[in-house]
Parts: sequence; C-alpha cells; structure tokens
Amino acid sequence: MKKIFALLFIPFALLTACKTSPTADIRPVVTVTIVPLEYFAKQLAGDKFRINVLVPPGASHHNYDPTPRQLRDLEKSKILFVIGHLGFEKAWIPKMKSNYPALGIVDLSAGIDLITEEGGEGGHAGEALHPGESGEHSHDGVDPHYWMSVIEAQKMVRTMAAGLIKADPSCRQLVENNLSLLENRLDSLQRTTGPKLTELNHRSFMIFHPALAYFARDFKLHQHSMELAGKEPTASHFRELVDLAKVEKINTIFIQKEYDQENAQAFARETGTKIVVIDPMSPDWFAEIKLLIDKMVEMDGRVE
Repeated sequence: MKKIFALLFIPFALLTACKTSPTADIRPVVTVTIVPLEYFAKQLAGDKFRINVLVPPGASHHNYDPTPRQLRDLEKSKILFVIGHLGFEKAWIPKMKSNYPALGIVDLSAGIDLITEEGGEGGHAGEALHPGESGEHSHDGVDPHYWMSVIEAQKMVRTMAAGLIKADPSCRQLVENNLSLLENRLDSLQRTTGPKLTELNHRSFMIFHPALAYFARDFKLHQHSMELAGKEPTASHFRELVDLAKVEKINTIFIQKEYDQENAQAFARETGTKIVVIDPMSPDWFAEIKLLIDKMVEMDGRVE
C-alpha cells in the first residue's frame, strides 16, 4: 500500500511543482531596435534566444525612448542589432556604448546599397533623389528603410546570422541551416516577384511617409512622397502632387497604419486614387512584403 501511495504521489508532486514554480526563461537575450528585425532573428535562431525589441509596434522609430525594463533587458543582452540610420538609434547608441561597454553592437546596414540624398555615397553617383521622393532620413542623409527591400534583406540576414553565431557559438549549425533556408525563400520571392512588377503599366505610386524607396528600386518603380522633409505637405506641394498624379496616372496612395489619413484621404478625393494601408513595422515581414506585392500588381487592374 505504501508503494502504491508513493507512486501516486510522485506525479501529483510533479504537477504541483509545475504549477507553483514556473521555469524561468534562461535563454540568452538578444536586442533588436525594431519589430521586423525580431522576425528575422527568429527565422534564423528559432527560440534559441529571447528577443528584446526596443521600439514596440505603433511607436515612432524617429524619437522613441526605451523604457527602463527594455534597458534592463539590453544590459543582459549578448548583442544588439541596429538598422544604423534610424533617428532614435542616432540618439541612443552613443549612450548604450557608454553604459554597456561589453555589449556587441551590430550595424545591419554594413554592405547595404544605401540610398542617400547626396549622389555617390551609397553607390548611387548621379542618382541623387529629389526632395519628397527619398523619404524622411536620419540626420546623416541616409534613407533607413532598407529592410523593405528583398534584395537588401538578403544581405542583412547574412550579417545578422554572423552576429547571432558570435553571440552564442553553440548555435552555429542551427543558424547556418536556417540561413540557407531563409536565403532560398528570399531568392524565390525575388525571382517570382520580378516579372510581376517589372511588367506593370502603372509604375508610379504615392505614399504618405516614404518607406518604400528600396522596394521601388528593386523593381524599377517610382515612389512619390506626400511628406516633404519629414513634414506634412504644404498647400503648394499638395497641388504639385495632384498634378503629378494626373501626369503619371497614379491610382494608388500607400499609408502606414500608424499615420493620420487626413492628407491621404484629401489626395484620394482630388485624384480618385485608392488608399492602401501598409505596415512596414509588421511582425511578419514575409507576409507584409507579399501583401505589398499584391497591392502593387492591383494598380494595373484599376480603371484610369
């Protein structure tokens, strides 16, 4: 009887222990500045790391201030992945280097074919972008939205993979295997998307905040921004855009979901364009890019 009672007690004790003493998350911590980088880190390392994201969904990456809890997680981090040209990064990275000297900081823009306002600095000599077309840049003149490019994402994930392996060499095989799979997915996406977008009759689109310069470059599309130097359009700039829409037969305006749609709605009324909401900060980068591709293809299906 004592033996039977003992056998019955063991699973009960284990069950009770599970309820009262939850296992602490002891995974190594990796910090990223924006949500899309969390997507890529998980694609490469699965659940090997706990990911600390500094800029939460819906927050501005231009002037965000990390919370005390985020900074505590940053202190525990093996490594920090940054876009390298976001407004808040420029303000905070010097402080992070000073406060956490042992923290490895990986700038994912290394090797990226950056778009700048001044020709010649990002491999674009003679291709200086016109005001309002290249987007709101960081103060160094670089458009930071390269993660929205399939081509540049392929470079970015290789840099991230190397950083993850450095942070924890024991995950080398896992990361390298996943990198190969991810590169194949990105390559397939690029190959299948190219014919869809390079053959479009409608190649110009309007966007409120210009986050698609790299995407447009990938597929030889033409992005025009409502924002002018990071500010809402003036009345004269608005009229210029309305006239431009008529000349270039623009029938779509994209706007990020966190932005006020008032100006986009006014533009849509004036020009008959369709408003399409996008999310460059989506936690599912792949799904967002595929949705964006579909919306671009739909531009050809709209009556002029």
